Amino acid sequence: MPRTLVQAFAFLLGLWIALSLSPFGARASADPDLTYLEADLYDQVNAVRIERHLMPLSRSRQLDAVARGHSLDMARRAYVAHESPEGANAIHRLESAQVEGFSLAAENIGATNRAGPNREIVTSWLASPIHRTNLLAPAFNATGIGIARAPDGTLIYTQLYVTYPR
Repeated sequence: MPRTLVQAFAFLLGLWIALSLSPFGARASADPDLTYLEADLYDQVNAVRIERHLMPLSRSRQLDAVARGHSLDMARRAYVAHESPEGANAIHRLESAQVEGFSLAAENIGATNRAGPNREIVTSWLASPIHRTNLLAPAFNATGIGIARAPDGTLIYTQLYVTYPR
């Protein structure tokens, strides 16, 4: 039982994420096109990292769920930001989903309605100093990817990057 307002908020956010990803809520991965795009984005990001002699990222279902939850929230509520309207950021989302054991975390987000959306997103992340730093950070060894479709058809992307001690 939550004892503080912060604990209550974390519980409600975690519950919302769980319901969003359950069979009772809409799921981005229920759309086979989005499942394909998520897998392809994972391959493209690792290809960029390997070209630069960096370790490929391992993909985590738990991180996918957190990333997908944020993309779904942004798509449903028509915003694109690292912080939700309530102020929850990637660390809050990871903690709410009870992701444990990581020492570093970062997040890239984006939106596109263009053809070749993954190419568009990866190109824009590489052109942005902050997003490029996240994508190419040698310390990161795991990732989660979530893509959702907004009502107007725009694709909303979230990629989490974390470091798990080895």
